[in-house]
Amino acid sequence: MDEDFFIGVTADIAVLQQYFGEEKKAEQLEEVVVTGTREAEPLKEKPQTTGVIKQKEIKDTKPSHPSDIMNRIPGVWIKVTAGEGHITSIRQPLTTNPVYLFLEDGIPIRSTGFFNHNALYEINIPGAERVEVTKGPSTALYGSDAIGGTINVLTRPSPLKPKIEINPEIGSYGWYRLLASGGNTWGNNGFRLDLNNTHSDGWRDRNGYDRQSVTLRWDCFQNTGKTSKL
Repeated sequence: MDEDFFIGVTADIAVLQQYFGEEKKAEQLEEVVVTGTREAEPLKEKPQTTGVIKQKEIKDTKPSHPSDIMNRIPGVWIKVTAGEGHITSIRQPLTTNPVYLFLEDGIPIRSTGFFNHNALYEINIPGAERVEVTKGPSTALYGSDAIGGTINVLTRPSPLKPKIEINPEIGSYGWYRLLASGGNTWGNNGFRLDLNNTHSDGWRDRNGYDRQSVTLRWDCFQNTGKTSKL
C-alpha cells in the first residue's frame, strides 16, 4: 500500500512538472521586428543584422540626445555636433552622404537623396515605442538611401483606456524638458498625442537650442485582428 502511494505521488509530481514546464515555454514570445519587410517577423529569421531598443530601455535611459540611446547598439555611432545635431555612422566612417534611411513607423522622414545630417532631430525618440536599426544594405523596399543602414523609430500605439503621462525634467546648462502623452480608444478607433518641449542654453557658446514637436497617431482596429495606423 505504501509503495503504491509513493508511486502515485511521484507520477503526479512528474505530470505537474511537465504541465508547468510547457506553460512556461508557451509564455516565451519570440522577438519580432518590422523594418526588413514592413511586416512583423521573428528577429532570428531576418537575413540582415538588426539591433533593437525597447521602450523600457528608452524610459530608463531618458535620452537627452539621440546618441544617449543609439550608441548602445553595436556598430552604431551617433556623433554629437551642436544641440541635438548629430552625424551618423553605421559600420562605416562618419558621413553626411545619403547612405542611411531614417523612418518613422516605416515611412521615410526625408526625401530620397537628402543628406542624413541631424535626421533624428525630426523624430521624438524619448516618446517612441522602440527603435530598430538594420546594419548594412537593406531590402529593395526602401530604395538607394538604405544602402548603409536603416533606422526605424516606431511610435507607441493608442492606449485602450484614457491615459495621460506628464514627465518634467531639468538638468545642467539651462536644460529642461517636458514630455507629455495621452490618448484613448473609442470602439475601433484610438489616438495618441505625444508632446516634446525642450530647451537648452548649451555647454558652449552658440550651442543652445529649442525644440517643440508634436506626434499624433490614429489607430483603427479592424475585425480581422489587424490595425491600420496614421
